[in-house]
Amino acid sequence: MRPFFSILGAQYRVFIRNPLDLFLTVFLPLALTLIFGFIWGGGQTPMRAGVVFLAQKDLLASVLLDSPNLVVKEFAETEDLEKAVAKRNMDFGIIWDGTRLTFLFNRGRIQDNPEFAAKAREIIRRVELRIAGLSPLIVVEKTHVGKLSAANWFHYIVPGLMAMALIQTGVFAIAGRVAGMRELGILKPMLVAPLSGWSVLLGVGLVRMSLGLASAGLLLLFARTVFAAEFLVDFGLLIFYALVCGLGAMGLGAVLSIVARKPGTAAAAGMILVQTMLFLSGIYIPFEFLPAGLQAVGQIFPAYHMAQGMRAALGVVEQTPPFLWAGLGFGAFGFLSLIMLGRVSLRPE
Repeated sequence: MRPFFSILGAQYRVFIRNPLDLFLTVFLPLALTLIFGFIWGGGQTPMRAGVVFLAQKDLLASVLLDSPNLVVKEFAETEDLEKAVAKRNMDFGIIWDGTRLTFLFNRGRIQDNPEFAAKAREIIRRVELRIAGLSPLIVVEKTHVGKLSAANWFHYIVPGLMAMALIQTGVFAIAGRVAGMRELGILKPMLVAPLSGWSVLLGVGLVRMSLGLASAGLLLLFARTVFAAEFLVDFGLLIFYALVCGLGAMGLGAVLSIVARKPGTAAAAGMILVQTMLFLSGIYIPFEFLPAGLQAVGQIFPAYHMAQGMRAALGVVEQTPPFLWAGLGFGAFGFLSLIMLGRVSLRPE
């Protein structure tokens, strides 16, 4: 067992001394969590509406008072309101002359304006009903079918980044590290020593798996402590998806190391695969934003299913049998790939 533990210690030292590996495995996922947390991690922010009352203030004021998720500020002059909207001090403006509503929007806010326009249409409907002396016939009540009623896009990003941290670590464990050992001539002396090839593969795999688990755990801790993101964690599911992510990714790495024997080529192929999965599997970009064709392609990649499984483990979405079967399938793929291709990837030639 002493040679095996020597491999473990050597692999940890190699990882710590490689700045690029350390950055990609630990610091890049944390940096992405920080960036996305500042963008989406603050929860739902109320809209800010500036209003100028030219007549019948009480009618519109009562409507705005009953509008949810809206903070209203009154302006004396239309010019002041226009400047506030232009400078983004107000999300949109309202001018009411007693018979007509005029809404002011900042054309530069391309992403936000559809939501502001929807709120404007809601205000128009409420004003029309109030003038007619009617109340809404249908009351709309929002119901979230997942476990987290206050989930926003940040809650979806964090589990996806955790899954990708494990997948990236597993892919580069075989496609990068083992191929690099082969090119540097380290692998051949190790294999002629009283140490089996499987011990070498297991040592590299355990080191990278533990690093991937540590990175995923740091992401979750970071999201909860820095941005107060609450998750309903199912630890059994979380451990299951973490293990199958790492195991399946090492199987992908074994396949890449056979296709691309040189470490630089294998690492480049692994990076292309990981980045493709990041953009097509709903990790960075909401999956529903992709065209139907790209959605079909994205569902082929295991990262999509593993991200969904991680979201189920953290209570963001409901756990369903397809997620579980996808996890079992990816883990079985990784296990079988290592059994069948591991010996080939360990050849010194």
